[in-house]
Amino acid sequence: MKINTLYYLKNLITDIHVASVTPTSRFGVEKVLEKIDFQRNKVILEYGPGTGNFTEPLLKNMNGNSKLIAIEKNSDFCRVLQKRIQDPRLVLFEDSAENVLDALKSCNGTGDLKADCIISGIPFSLLSKKRKMAILKNTHAALKKGGQFLAYQAFFQFPDILKIPLEEMFGDVQAQYYMFSLPPLLILEAVKKD
Repeated sequence: MKINTLYYLKNLITDIHVASVTPTSRFGVEKVLEKIDFQRNKVILEYGPGTGNFTEPLLKNMNGNSKLIAIEKNSDFCRVLQKRIQDPRLVLFEDSAENVLDALKSCNGTGDLKADCIISGIPFSLLSKKRKMAILKNTHAALKKGGQFLAYQAFFQFPDILKIPLEEMFGDVQAQYYMFSLPPLLILEAVKKD
């Protein structure tokens, strides 16, 4: 099934949590994924996979014994992902990123499974401060020491939306603008130190 801008536009109109009229371009996906060490990262989480624009390249680059846990709130996108991707390394949850710790526990049967990397396309600019902080707090808790959080966002965003809250939680945050993507991206990278 070919996923196009029309499909995203339909979901943009019916779901306030969809922030883009089109999936991130191949160039934007490649730019974000070049920041991930696929040899080291065995457990990767993806927030807001949409229709799998990042999911498929993530799986392509991951080792055979790695696991990709995707959390998608939109039921239409979940149905597309279930039909489109048949890979045993992918575990899909129709849920909110706030519940990332429950998803990890469900995958392992205990609370001690931690992620090496979490990649996020969810639109933090559309979330309430309370919900945003709950997601960031649980994200920090879900990562291993040295684990990486990568958020790709709309390229124009005031620092108080995500960069400053990430700095308060993680310390140093690397920010990069990438204009050769549709839509253009702001890529934020934070590493868990403790």
